[in-house]
Amino acid sequence: EGLQQLKDAGIDVLVVNDAQSFDQVYDSIDMIGQATGEHEKAKGIVTDMKTKLKDIQEKAKSVKEADRKTVFVEVSPSPEIYTPGKNTFMNEMIQIISAENAAAELDGWAKIDEESMIAANPDVIITTYGYYTKDAVSQVKGRKGWQDVNAVKDDQVFDVHSDLVTRSGPRLIEGVEELAKSVYPNLFDN
Repeated sequence: EGLQQLKDAGIDVLVVNDAQSFDQVYDSIDMIGQATGEHEKAKGIVTDMKTKLKDIQEKAKSVKEADRKTVFVEVSPSPEIYTPGKNTFMNEMIQIISAENAAAELDGWAKIDEESMIAANPDVIITTYGYYTKDAVSQVKGRKGWQDVNAVKDDQVFDVHSDLVTRSGPRLIEGVEELAKSVYPNLFDN
């Protein structure tokens, strides 16, 4: 209804897909570039993203199979914990940095219960809601029953800026870098 009102007012409307992979993000950027007459600029953005992503992947290849960490990403806090499963660009981000997604058996952006994550025992926990939840990391560390989870025991709970890892746009590459620095600081924090 809102779109029709804009069209009726003579305003051109472009609906951008809800990208769930890097290829879909590239397609969205290209489509926006075409629609705005900035095709070359969009092409440059996509090329730059692909180059940076390839550099990260190359660096991540040095992570030995035995040293791969399992990562649990929370995109919303308890009691309604949501996490990215397969078929999400965030799952793709985790794979790119040579880590394993603790929720990879789930599909899409899924609600998960705490017991499942405790049982998964991730090496690293990443929250993406610290900008609107006070001290998100301490909240995760302080959850009842989580004290034996490797990530909590080893102080491997981090918050990354939501816009960098949950919004499908050019800044996703910054998000991949932030994830990489959190999960493998010795490799990526230089």
